Amino acid sequence: MTASPSISCPRCGAAAIGNFCAACGAALGAQHCGSCGTVLSTGARFCQKCGSPVGHSVPSADRTGSSAVISSERVPLPSRDRTPWVVAGFLVLVTVAAVAYFANKRAEPSIPSMANAGNAAPGTADAGGTPVPTVRAPDLSNMTPKEQYTRLVARIARADAAGDSATVINFTPMALGAYTNLPPGDRDIDARYHAAMLEARVGMLDNARALADTIMKASADNLLGYHVRAAVAGFGGDSTAAKAARAAFRAHYDAELKKDRPEYALNRSVLEAYRKSAGPTQ
Repeated sequence: MTASPSISCPRCGAAAIGNFCAACGAALGAQHCGSCGTVLSTGARFCQKCGSPVGHSVPSADRTGSSAVISSERVPLPSRDRTPWVVAGFLVLVTVAAVAYFANKRAEPSIPSMANAGNAAPGTADAGGTPVPTVRAPDLSNMTPKEQYTRLVARIARADAAGDSATVINFTPMALGAYTNLPPGDRDIDARYHAAMLEARVGMLDNARALADTIMKASADNLLGYHVRAAVAGFGGDSTAAKAARAAFRAHYDAELKKDRPEYALNRSVLEAYRKSAGPTQ
């Protein structure tokens, strides 16, 4: 058998025989595009007609009419097909619009509804673990501002004692909203004390401090005022001010209780517990 004549590789110039260059692997004979069947130029890496990479095959009919083998590689889309890019651009615009919408909604203050705010869903557990009766409780929207405020504060206090922080966070804006709706005559020291403690607990320290000042102005050395000041300082990380307010609370405790003030009677258990506790915010 006569040996095939040697030729120069069109890609690297090395002497080669057969169908492929032994040095670089380039095809030595005529090649057809795997996508459109066009005869490729010698050494071409892409089809001059459709732009497909040389050696890339896609499902198509060959010259005999049989189906070609499906390649496992991802087939690049022809440059004229821009539909995927249009869809992708649309999805990006939708995503950006959604993010902007929800960011604006989050920045807007929400005003909680007072309708039935004092009730939990029937059959659930209350803050202390006691099942809530299935009988619907009175709607807060039908109560006076004082009744709304008193009921919400009591509910938050029970949740706080039980460690139910979710209820505290959910109901605190309602309670503070009810406080702002109180007539001036109902904003007594007891009401201001509870509002100040709620504000301190959720980080509204300046507002809580201002309410404590009004308590002390109306009643010098008031135990509830000292309690709020200690709480504000404690939550704000000012341990020196917290210890000073707590020391003043203890120093005036006996003398103040003898004054038999109405807010002391309403909060006697809280005052006694705070006197025995270790931390300024308790």
